[in-house]
Amino acid sequence: MPQASYPFAVARVSALSTKLLTSAQLRHIADAATEEEAWNLLIETGYGGAQAGAEPPQLKDIDYFIRSQQQFTRREVWDLTPDPERTKLFLVQVDVHNLKALLKARLLEIPVPDILRTGGILPVELLADAVKNHNYNQLPDAFKKVMIEVEQDLQREVDPLLFSAKIDGAAFTFINDTLNALEDHSFVRAYFSLYADFQNTRTLIRARFLHWDVDKIRYMLLDGGEMDKRIFLDAIGTPLDQLSGKLNHGSNGLLIAQTIDDYNSDIHRAILRKKMESALLDVIRNAANESFGLGKIIAYLFSRNTEARALRVIFGAKHSGTEPEIPEILNN
Repeated sequence: MPQASYPFAVARVSALSTKLLTSAQLRHIADAATEEEAWNLLIETGYGGAQAGAEPPQLKDIDYFIRSQQQFTRREVWDLTPDPERTKLFLVQVDVHNLKALLKARLLEIPVPDILRTGGILPVELLADAVKNHNYNQLPDAFKKVMIEVEQDLQREVDPLLFSAKIDGAAFTFINDTLNALEDHSFVRAYFSLYADFQNTRTLIRARFLHWDVDKIRYMLLDGGEMDKRIFLDAIGTPLDQLSGKLNHGSNGLLIAQTIDDYNSDIHRAILRKKMESALLDVIRNAANESFGLGKIIAYLFSRNTEARALRVIFGAKHSGTEPEIPEILNN
C-alpha cells in the first residue's frame, strides 16, 4: 500500500540505493575476461540477492535474473510512493511492453513468451484476457481507443511497426491526459514533455532516411511535448542543415536545436539517443535534489533501470566478444 509519508519513503529509498552498482563496479565487471568471471564479480556485489558460489547462468538466464531485480524494484516503488498518480506514469511502459508482446504472440499463434513484466499500472492477467478476446473495455480510455484501432488495422494488414507506434502513442496520450487532469507543472511534466519533443525529433530525422510518408510519420509522433506535432509535420521537407531553426520552439527548443546541430556535424544516429538520455537524466537528477519529494523515488527507479540496461549490454558483449558501451548511470 502506498505510504503517506515522504520522509519514510525517502529514508527507505536511501537505504535501497546503497545497493546500487556504481560505474566503477560495472566497469570492473565489463573488464572481466570471461562471462563466468563477469558473473562471479556481479555475485560478489550482492546484486539481486544472489549468493556467492551460485552457478553462472546462461545468457538468457542472466536476463531473467536482471528482470527479477527490476520487478522487485517496481514493487518497492509502488509500496513506497505517496503519489501513485504521478508514479504510475513512469511505470506505464511496462504495460506497453506487455501489450506488444501479447499481441505479437497472438498474431504468430505462439504461446506468450516468458518476457511479460509485472509492476505496471494494469494486471498482466487483465491485459492477456483483453488481447486474447479482442476486448479492451477495461483498459484506460487512451489504450482502449488505440487497441480498437489496432484490431481494425489488423483486419486489413499486419504492420508491426504501425501497431507498435500506436501503442506507444497511447501511452503518451494517457500520460498527457493524466497530467492535464492533475494540472501538473512538476518535474514529471518537464520529463515527459522533453521526452516527447526529443523522440519526435528522432522520428522526423529517421523518417527522412526511411522515406516514410506523412501518414506514417503522423502515427509515430507523440503527444505531450512543448512543440505541437504540427511543427514536426510542417518540418518534414526541411533540409537537415536548416532543421534546428525550424524546431527551436518552446522551453525545449534550444536543447533540441543544439542536438540537431551536433548531429549535423557528425552524422551518427547515436548522438540523438545519447543527448536525449543525458537530458532526461538531468531532469531526474534535479528533481532528486529535493529533500522530500517524488524525485528521489523516481531517481531510484531510473537508477535500477539504467543499471539493468548496463548489465544487459555488458553480458551481451561478453557473449558476442565485443566491447560494451556502458550507458550513463544516474546514481554516479
